[in-house]
Amino acid sequence: MGSGDSSRSCETSSQDLGYSYFPAENLIEYKWPPDETGEYYMLQEQVSEYLGVTSFKRKYPDLERRDLSHKEKLYLRELNVITETQCTLGLTALRSDEVIDLMIKEYPAKHAEYSVILQEKERQRITDHYKEYSQMQQQNTQKVEASKVPEYIKKAAKKAAEFNSNLNRERMEERRAYFDLQTHIIQVPQGKYKILPTERTKVSPYPVALIPGQFQEYYKRYSPDELRYLPLNTALYEPPLDPELPALDSDGDSDDAEEGRGDEKRKTKGNSDNSSGNVSEGDCATDNQEDSFQGRQKPRDKSATPRKDGSKRSVLSKSVPGYKPKVIPNAICGICLKGKESNKKGKPEALIHCSQCDNSGHPSCLDMTPELVAMIKTYPWQCMECKTCIICGQPHHEEEMMFCDVCDRGYHTFCVGLDALPSGN
Repeated sequence: MGSGDSSRSCETSSQDLGYSYFPAENLIEYKWPPDETGEYYMLQEQVSEYLGVTSFKRKYPDLERRDLSHKEKLYLRELNVITETQCTLGLTALRSDEVIDLMIKEYPAKHAEYSVILQEKERQRITDHYKEYSQMQQQNTQKVEASKVPEYIKKAAKKAAEFNSNLNRERMEERRAYFDLQTHIIQVPQGKYKILPTERTKVSPYPVALIPGQFQEYYKRYSPDELRYLPLNTALYEPPLDPELPALDSDGDSDDAEEGRGDEKRKTKGNSDNSSGNVSEGDCATDNQEDSFQGRQKPRDKSATPRKDGSKRSVLSKSVPGYKPKVIPNAICGICLKGKESNKKGKPEALIHCSQCDNSGHPSCLDMTPELVAMIKTYPWQCMECKTCIICGQPHHEEEMMFCDVCDRGYHTFCVGLDALPSGN
């Protein structure tokens, strides 16, 4: 007979046994290889006889099967699972889990009978194991002296402490994370950070507004300097300059020593520009914005290098002791377009000059009184195009700016706490 023909071997083995009934206790399940890597199998010949199936391979071709090796046959022969005659035949092994599933689905009575045998074998194995343990205890029975009991307790406590120490060390070093089978989440230890007390982290009853206008207890506190940039009614500060961009300098506020060089530049620009006052106005606004921004950002930096214009825009409008008004030869009034030789009434009159730009004008053309003219010569006076607030130093919001009748200084209404422009002097 060929070794691969399991059906012939099955018929031959049934002839050797000599009876048709195959008891359930003779159906053996074994492990091969017998080490830890082995799996459990059953012999196809025994399964077919127990279930009463003649051509088991043809009836169930989908079951996983393999031929027994010579070593496996010798191992089963030592366990008295097969006889010497069966060792020379071709035997086939089936996976025990597939056989059990087959019996549950198609042979429930056979499976119930086989389950009873398995339970009896397990009960007998436990009984035999207990008997062996009892015999070993009787052989190794020793009387413990009462004086040595404390010493044994100390040894047991020491071993328990060592076990706990090793267990905690492994948990902290080798097994810090584990996989949760219920949530399929890898749990990792929490970081060792300082934890605030619960009183400081307790959530208030109204932590956030869900709809516009709803009350909430959380809000951001802005500093007074930050509030000047926000559009609360009106913003006092311009958006801050980009720190990466170089600040633009203006040559409008040069001293008497630099006036000669400044006049030459103005003459070259006079032909190309429509109005020198408009050009200088842009320079003045840029320079004023830069100076006021620097003054806000570094109010305490007294060691900073002063700019070449000599002073900040925010303090230019204040009275300066020993101040001398700017002198511009051949200046022309921006209103009547005449020099100091003649005003709009045809009378000679000295012109006043803006400290920020090249604009000039007759006091009579500007409707200034002699007292006002005398006052504006005591500080760096600014024309209407360059006029800035004495409080915030900004030239913006002209519709909200008012001027003093005594000194002609400018003030924003919101800088001095007024809601609207007042009427009268």
